[in-house]
Amino acid sequence: MAEAKRRKIESVMKSAVFNRAMPAREMIPPAEIPSYSAAEAARILDLPLSTVRNWSFGQSGRLHAGQRRRFPAVIRSADVRNRLLSFANLCELHVLSAIRREHRVSLPTVRKSLAYVRSKLGFDRPLLERDFLTNGVSLFVEHASELVDVSHDGQTALRSEFERALRRIERDRRGRPIRLFPFTRSREADGEQPQIVAVDPTIAFGRPMLAKAGVKTEVIVGRFNAGDQPADMAADYGVSVDDILEALRYERRHARAA
Repeated sequence: MAEAKRRKIESVMKSAVFNRAMPAREMIPPAEIPSYSAAEAARILDLPLSTVRNWSFGQSGRLHAGQRRRFPAVIRSADVRNRLLSFANLCELHVLSAIRREHRVSLPTVRKSLAYVRSKLGFDRPLLERDFLTNGVSLFVEHASELVDVSHDGQTALRSEFERALRRIERDRRGRPIRLFPFTRSREADGEQPQIVAVDPTIAFGRPMLAKAGVKTEVIVGRFNAGDQPADMAADYGVSVDDILEALRYERRHARAA
């Protein structure tokens, strides 16, 4: 099953090459191309697979009367039929992870609060908008606090986590996300985490890479496992030893979770 899924993703990614020959009105922006399975997105963002699936494709639940009900997804996935996500979806999940991981805001509350922000800001996908940092965060926190019991300190912490996640998204002049720096260390780590590992939909097929060199982190860990030393790899790629060590830390963290 895993191999079949990988072949499907590769097929979708290769089809993106034809974008160059397509009329402009039919071109799919790199950030919107279906490129990641739920499992791969979970690995990149260090999230439980079940969480990514529920946020991206919805979930089924049982009501008090015993009837089953389908709960909608929180984000609009790039390819629901093939259950594939885009880079833009990764950014949305990255922002959502900041509030769900630490503060345990319930999924119904997230849906209702996002709907509220959407109506106030007039954006279909507010988590991707630059204005979400300036206005959307406060709107979301205030609305969520009305639905659940969140203390003043809790609201402050929630805003802080939102802002921390949003600062790790690089944008173009129009405010559109173009590069994501996933967390490479535990969220409990003090201060800002280094922005060394990046995901860019136009480089390395959108896989995690060293931001300064464009080489995938899985290549770094592969060379290390084969006996190459961090100093040698740093010289090869024109980066610091700390960059190599951060890439190894990122990959090893996922290996421990697997």
